[in-house]
Amino acid sequence: MKNLFKTISPIFFWSSMTVIVCLSFFLFSVNYKTVIIDSAIASEPIHKPMTKTIIADDSITQDIIDCDCEKTFKKEYPIVWSGKVMATFLSGEDFGVERFSKDFKYNKFYVVGQNKYTGETGVNVKVKGRLIGITCAYANTVFGECVGEVVADQITLLD
Repeated sequence: MKNLFKTISPIFFWSSMTVIVCLSFFLFSVNYKTVIIDSAIASEPIHKPMTKTIIADDSITQDIIDCDCEKTFKKEYPIVWSGKVMATFLSGEDFGVERFSKDFKYNKFYVVGQNKYTGETGVNVKVKGRLIGITCAYANTVFGECVGEVVADQITLLD
């Protein structure tokens, strides 16, 4: 090492090392910020409001449900609802239920199952959980309307 310092000035050596270390930290921080920003963008939900679409042909019209009613409640409401499973989503993790009682505004609801239900469609269930909002996630396909969104705390199969 002493032979190295005889050939190269110590000031030049240490200043070069400082520049290299600072440049390395700078490049690392720039790449790290890019990764953080990209992951934040990927996790940010994209909200595209749905609108009513009318096809040019007068004989065919297709109504797409307007999602102005989609919201998350400030307070969660405890529920105990029973009905028939009408569809499963996300590989069975979430599912849709049509209530037995038709006396309410929302006769269908979307259940965030939290892996508590692994059954099939057509099964009668009782869901104890929390109503957290209104969702229009499957309004144009399965439900045909915006429905209540429930996080299930307990799911019981009925006979």
